[in-house]
Amino acid sequence: MSMIALMMSMVVQAADPYIAPPKLHGEPTCSCSGNERPDVTFTGYVIDAKVILGADRRSVEERMATIFDVKYSDDSKVRDRTPVWHNVSEEFCGITFDYGKKYEVHARWGENGELETDQCLTGE
Repeated sequence: MSMIALMMSMVVQAADPYIAPPKLHGEPTCSCSGNERPDVTFTGYVIDAKVILGADRRSVEERMATIFDVKYSDDSKVRDRTPVWHNVSEEFCGITFDYGKKYEVHARWGENGELETDQCLTGE
C-alpha cells in the first residue's frame, strides 16, 4: 500500500475531526504482511511517554511507550492511563505520537501482555 493510500484510509476513517493520525516516518522500509489485525481499538489523548535509556546512558532506545488517557475502548481491560509500546525507527515500521493530541489507536497484545502498535496496524 502506498503511503498516500495509507494516509487517505486513515483520514477517511477518522469521523472525529480532532483525532490526529500517528506520524509515519516517510515511505516505510519495513514490510507488513497485510494480515495484521488489531486486538484493541481505543481513542485517547497522549499524556506521557516512557523511554528506555540506551547502553551509553545518554541516548534513548528506539522502542518506547506512549501513555494515553483512554476515553473510549472496545476492550474493558484498556482504560484510564494506558501505555502502548511502539518503535520510532522507519526500519521497524515506527510511528510517533504528539503530546496532548487525540488519537484513535489500533493495537495488539504482545507476547509479554503489553499493548503494541506500528505502521502495519494504523491503516485498519
